[in-house]
Amino acid sequence: MKFTDRLQQLYARFRPQEPVTLAPGMSHLLWETEHGVTRFHLRVERDGSGMLIANAAAAARLSPSGVLIAKALLEGRDESEILDSLKATFRGAAPELMRRDIAAVHNLLQQLAAPGDAYPVFNLEDAALAPNATNLIAPLQAAVPLAPPDILRPLLKRLWEVNIPHVTFFAPTSFDPADLVHAVEHAEDLGMIAGVRALASALLTEGLLNDLRVVGVDHVTFPYAALDPGTHDALFGAGDHQAADVVLAWLEENGICANIEIPLIEGALSQLEPTIHSLLSRGADTFSLVAYVTTDPALVERHDGALSAEAMPQTAAIVEEIAHDVQARFLWEPPVERDPAQTLAEQLQQGPRCAGDAAVRVEADGRVIPPRGPYHSAGNLLHDDWEFIWDHEAFRRYRERVAAPTRCEICPGLVICAADCPRERSGWAQKA
Repeated sequence: MKFTDRLQQLYARFRPQEPVTLAPGMSHLLWETEHGVTRFHLRVERDGSGMLIANAAAAARLSPSGVLIAKALLEGRDESEILDSLKATFRGAAPELMRRDIAAVHNLLQQLAAPGDAYPVFNLEDAALAPNATNLIAPLQAAVPLAPPDILRPLLKRLWEVNIPHVTFFAPTSFDPADLVHAVEHAEDLGMIAGVRALASALLTEGLLNDLRVVGVDHVTFPYAALDPGTHDALFGAGDHQAADVVLAWLEENGICANIEIPLIEGALSQLEPTIHSLLSRGADTFSLVAYVTTDPALVERHDGALSAEAMPQTAAIVEEIAHDVQARFLWEPPVERDPAQTLAEQLQQGPRCAGDAAVRVEADGRVIPPRGPYHSAGNLLHDDWEFIWDHEAFRRYRERVAAPTRCEICPGLVICAADCPRERSGWAQKA
């Protein structure tokens, strides 16, 4: 053996090893605390770093060592076992430093699992509401219009592969209940958090709610315009207000999260505070608020129901004030541009594009639609690399906006404004 070869062998024995990292991908793990069971998704990137997501709602970035520690803690391993593993992986690191890292990750898990008192009116990244800075490698949720199982299966498989842990199925006004049940079941089998969005009257189809419960649905979203039945039923059909009350009671009784979607329009806005307080008294604690807005003076003048762009800062301020005063979760969804080609009722029944800025819409043919701006595809989930889609200008612009938020001198510095000025059409969900 040559002398140089012998030296290389000796060096190989004593040089620091490359840290062992987890393979890229996503793990689905459950963690039980005094607050209940939290569903964690651990997304691992190619360099071994990752993102820890709690209930598809709160997220924090992790280093490669943090990823290993988090996975071990979520799997129930004790500190001594984790410490031995870290010593073998990160040779030369001080044991006391490793202990501090384990304690820090454990504390992070507890923080993410605990119910927070901050209201997610802004739900991607803001210094005031997100102390654990995140740089999302993918949205936290996808809104997917309901389709037959053979169409949805490849979509759901790709959503899981690109590390999107949460899907909400948007049901049309008329649909096959079996398709909705199968969709939720398949998503849950993959390890995803799965919810549905539908009119309350449609959810009362015989046996549907119970079937959704059996397959593990995590949340149910339905629109609720106002406390006044007449205001609501004029938009969502006769009897839907009563159906909404029945659905809410059933969800409360069965321990399934009810997300109340409240449209911000002329008739409903004036009743917003009493409506929310009434719903809170009946067990609701999660609200999605979506404004329907127009720049067309004719629509405003004839009181079509859509809010004017000029009214949006005041509307946003009202929402934030109510959210601050009550113990509930508020999600401010990107404002929707009023489509004059439809009646207001038709547009409200279809619902928003997707659930907030940390979400995306994926059509049945694979087109990926950003949450804000024109209804233009950023790529095709079934055919394009995710990195190509995620680097689209629409997503890049939003991330840049969040990283350097601005505040207008004439407005009160609303958290909502960090995403986009609510009166600017460029930040709305547009038809084209």
